[in-house]
Amino acid sequence: MLKVSVIILGILFIYSVVVALMVIIVPNAVLEGYFKAITGDSLASIQNAGYLQALTSLNRAVALYGLTTSIANFFILMFAFRKSQKWAWWAMLAVGGIGWLWGLIDHITIGANIGITIYSIGMVVFLVGIFLPVRVFFAKPSQGA
Repeated sequence: MLKVSVIILGILFIYSVVVALMVIIVPNAVLEGYFKAITGDSLASIQNAGYLQALTSLNRAVALYGLTTSIANFFILMFAFRKSQKWAWWAMLAVGGIGWLWGLIDHITIGANIGITIYSIGMVVFLVGIFLPVRVFFAKPSQGA
């Protein structure tokens, strides 16, 4: 189960990197849905170019944080999680859980459908990947004779 989980979480890593890079490279693609869900208007309705630039810059900064968090999780996955170190399971649960759950709740709250889809996929894959090997990490020690 651990190998399968590492593969699943590795796929999630690739997914999260692709999403983060998409937001960094084309920030308005995701920002448009988010902005429309909150305001009811499109980004084109923003009259002040500086305001749009500030939103775009903030969106890129959040995506960059997500990218660096994903890279950190990848190193935890490759060098500790796959060796069944308990701290790695807890680290993956905390960091991944906060990231995916917060994004999902945030997008559900405002009704941003693209974000709901992105975070729902990530959350489901994350939950499968993190809970599949739970017995490996928390098995009771065998009693010696």
